[in-house]
Amino acid sequence: MWVLHLTVVLMGATGIFARVIDLPAWEITGYRTAIAALVLFVWVQWREGSIALDGLRNYARMLLLGLLLGLHWITYFQAMQVSSVAIGMIALFAYPVMTVFLEPFFTRIRLNWRDLVSAVLVLLGIYLLVPDFDLANRVTQGVMWGLLSALLFALRNILLGHWFSEVSAARSLAYQTAVTALMIAPALWLVGALPQTSDVGLVLLLGVVFTAIAHALLGYSLRFLRPKTVGLVSCMQPVYGVLYALLLLGSVPSLATLAGGLLVSLAAFYETLQVRR
Repeated sequence: MWVLHLTVVLMGATGIFARVIDLPAWEITGYRTAIAALVLFVWVQWREGSIALDGLRNYARMLLLGLLLGLHWITYFQAMQVSSVAIGMIALFAYPVMTVFLEPFFTRIRLNWRDLVSAVLVLLGIYLLVPDFDLANRVTQGVMWGLLSALLFALRNILLGHWFSEVSAARSLAYQTAVTALMIAPALWLVGALPQTSDVGLVLLLGVVFTAIAHALLGYSLRFLRPKTVGLVSCMQPVYGVLYALLLLGSVPSLATLAGGLLVSLAAFYETLQVRR
């Protein structure tokens, strides 16, 4: 369980990179996934002696998971571009709730009232993190893109745990990030944009530590924990994002933000206690 919490701490910092790296979000995504894929394939070859999968069916499944992950990132950034970062974030973090309701279709696990309580706490907490929610036209579009991103992410996490519980997290993520990088590569080639010298180190740090390592740890957690558990605890991510912004950017959170963070923290803490029991 501690691995999952470490993962959330790392992933909560990705928003800071979007602020300090002077590149559009989709270009950052392309470079970070390409770097992550390269690092992970080298690691898997060194540690496991081979990067191959068993059978064509597993390659097809990895292709689907990579497409889901890539489309999740693209729709997430689209949500922020047509509305705001806040709207994209609040919509995306509906994915734990979607996971709670989707998981029974893929497993024999039944819904229970504790899952519903945790889901409601998360939704309320994320809503309070963005107190100026307004359903204007562009905001509505942003919410729809964000909810689509949340659905894609929930499906990817459920299928990953369902199909590849015996495959190492590093191997699984290597293929998924490679697919995502290949999706964005044609656009990067057409634009021909490269990071500035001052941003190269940040892009490498984002790709290696906050993408390859963080998402490999997330995949490792999905091998042993239910997708619902991973989803609910991952809702601590915007809380850590607020703390990073406070410490590194001097952004002071409002009382509503603190209240929302408290609710999300309570839901994640409750889920952690349930797993430990």
